Amino acid sequence: MDVSETSTTLWDCIFVGGGLSGPNVNDRPDIVWPNSTNLIGGDFDWKYRTVKQSNLDNRSIDLPSGKALGGGTVINSGGWIRGDKFDYDLWGSTVKDSRWNYDGLLPFMRKSESFWSEVINRDQHGLGGPSTIQSVTSTNREFPLRDRVLRAWAELGVEALPGLDGNAGNPLGVGDVQENKNGGRREIAAAVYPLKGATVLTDTLVEKVLIERSPHDTGLSAVGIKLADGVEVRGRLTILSAGAIRSPQILMLSGIGPAEELAKFDIPVLLDQPGVGRNLSDHGLLYHAWKVKDRSAGWALGSSNPLFSEPQYGYGTPGDFIVSTDVPKNGLIAAIAEDEGATPDSATHPLLANKRTFTEHLLLYAAAPDGSLVTSVLITMLPTSRGSVKLSSADIGDPPLIDPNYLGSAVDRYVAREGLKLQAKYLGSDATVIGREVLGGEAGAPGFDGVLSVNSTDEYIDARLRAATGSTYHPMGTLAMGTVVDSDLKVKGVKSLRVVDTSVFPVPITGHLQVAAFAMAEQAAQIIYASRA
Repeated sequence: MDVSETSTTLWDCIFVGGGLSGPNVNDRPDIVWPNSTNLIGGDFDWKYRTVKQSNLDNRSIDLPSGKALGGGTVINSGGWIRGDKFDYDLWGSTVKDSRWNYDGLLPFMRKSESFWSEVINRDQHGLGGPSTIQSVTSTNREFPLRDRVLRAWAELGVEALPGLDGNAGNPLGVGDVQENKNGGRREIAAAVYPLKGATVLTDTLVEKVLIERSPHDTGLSAVGIKLADGVEVRGRLTILSAGAIRSPQILMLSGIGPAEELAKFDIPVLLDQPGVGRNLSDHGLLYHAWKVKDRSAGWALGSSNPLFSEPQYGYGTPGDFIVSTDVPKNGLIAAIAEDEGATPDSATHPLLANKRTFTEHLLLYAAAPDGSLVTSVLITMLPTSRGSVKLSSADIGDPPLIDPNYLGSAVDRYVAREGLKLQAKYLGSDATVIGREVLGGEAGAPGFDGVLSVNSTDEYIDARLRAATGSTYHPMGTLAMGTVVDSDLKVKGVKSLRVVDTSVFPVPITGHLQVAAFAMAEQAAQIIYASRA
């Protein structure tokens, strides 16, 4: 449909999202496979960068975001990781609505997926959803180091989860890599979820939401949207699904946000809402490479091992497991006290009263073309620091100012440090079969003397973290439920306007957000449909 036709129609619902909105690339061969060449940093990436991060040596960090119909599912790695039941329960208790607890969202998690096994945790998984889930075992691509890696974690007291399933609500331990792929092929949301009955405008940028005040009512109402080219599209309900970076930007450009921020760009304040753009969090990420003692043993991709020429070894992440761990409590108590100014109560503090998923670990059997290196990945899953999204101008064409505030708290720095220490013990000591038999030490990092080991000082580890921590591309929280939107996803103070994306998460989710986002969207559809009946 021509854009001009949309301006003459009163639509039932207007959705702002779909990569805000780039082209339809559902059948592009350069993005559908794990080894595709046009993913992060390519044509369908907004290529956002953060402001300089004061706790990361003043570096600006890449923050990719999908720029096509289907958003992040166009360029992501496809990791299918729910996170911890505790996070969802904290979400529900924070907003005083059990629909957002784990048990409240579980039916929608199950509804969204077609799980690869009918026998593993049957009460936790769906078998008929639109998103196909594969695992290392379901694709028959167990790697040569699999048994040793599993044994090495057990030697450190990190045990295998039942059924090796990290997506059953309690992920602490070792689970198989699970991915939203179908025989290795990318599952783009816009392709697997039907768009029947929807009119889709691609390559169309939305400037703002049109908000009016009725002469007979002091309240505000959303009546449609204005496109960047000036065209106005009217509708009975407007739903923002532009993500944790763009949705707050659109609201601020629409006159909803912190008054002092809007005043900087002479934007008329329709609703002073200080929470818009606040509460940003993201998971931190660190890669580091380790030397293989004997590359002829065929442990890593690039070696002469004929196993890796079998096609299924190109179907996904080159690793067997995702491992989730807690951190030692004594040091955590000290870090919390440093941040909060008082010694916390271990029985009631949410970071102490239960075991939490603070760190995630992956060992990828790839790093060098000759098979001489492997890569260890550390992801810090439970940030306590908060950042912001602010306007850089009054032009939607200018990306906003993004400040995730990585490692901005003593807790975050402690957690990252302990995560690296654990990986040094796991990969570089005699405490595990991997350290004893397979690897020959860390490869080091540019600009650093020495390498990461069990003897590394806190100062050395902290310097490595500042120099190399990046993003896992999981921004959330900038239009937090309970603050900016209510538990029905309605923007407070504005009728006929809702938000359905990761910006509404009021607390960090220790997953890779796609599962949580899909489940939230499934529940949102039910809530919105019920309200229109």
